[in-house]
Amino acid sequence: MLKICQGTEVRKMKKISLFLLAVCGIALLMAGCSSKETEEDVSTLELKKNGEIVHTIVEDFGESYYDLDELKSSTEEMIADYNSSAGADRVKLNSAQTQDGVVRLVMTFKSSEDYSGFYRQALFSGTVKEAFGAGYDLDVTLNSVKEEGTTISKQDILDMGDKHVAIVRENINIRPYGDILYMSSDVTLGADGKTAVVTNGESLSYIIFK
Repeated sequence: MLKICQGTEVRKMKKISLFLLAVCGIALLMAGCSSKETEEDVSTLELKKNGEIVHTIVEDFGESYYDLDELKSSTEEMIADYNSSAGADRVKLNSAQTQDGVVRLVMTFKSSEDYSGFYRQALFSGTVKEAFGAGYDLDVTLNSVKEEGTTISKQDILDMGDKHVAIVRENINIRPYGDILYMSSDVTLGADGKTAVVTNGESLSYIIFK
């Protein structure tokens, strides 16, 4: 945990903690999609076919008292603590760098469960059948990506047992490994047609994909 400091140090640590909130489980993520121009330049969760989650955090890092080494050190310490508790290397820091006042930090999680456990933040990635078995009742209405105006509800979703679903409560971009089929009303399709942009971090959002 961050130590309580005085004066300038308090302000410095508060600023750095905004990034630590995005890379540790201190609290719910406060950083959603950044106001960058391209989808490659915003915070993103990439869902891999092998179950891994690649989390790329892209945020402004322009203040002179931000310290990249301190951010990396704190992140690595929290990763080490999580892996120790898990009994295996479930999370790793791939890279951390800054350029033109922007920090880009990339982490890999072995599973969506590890992402949730590390951040204390809801995330599920698996089949519809697995989601229902995990306790998600799927009593939601989703919009078709392919057919405008077409919606599906709980029974339709349950009938898609082998399709894949991402369930998240966070303002962030989601890039699944398959074609996006259905989404919650608070999710929009990115310009590349392969990315879902979650716009409401207060409730669970659903994305069904092949």
